[in-house]
Amino acid sequence: MKLYFENSYGKRRIIAEPATEEEVNKEIHKFCKERNFKIYYVRTWRDDDGLKWYDVGSWSEFFICDDRN
Repeated sequence: MKLYFENSYGKRRIIAEPATEEEVNKEIHKFCKERNFKIYYVRTWRDDDGLKWYDVGSWSEFFICDDRN
């Protein structure tokens, strides 16, 4: 699977290739910690294409996991 970060301009980049959901969460927390961003909550949902989105409290930046096979 691939984990993307989408910035406030809608530009996505791969930040990791985790194997499990636990690794996805670790990579998201690691990414935020490296940038001194405090996560107050995590909200997830799937879009119509089957991608899993993660909202960590930013109004305009998201993490996206493509775990489709």
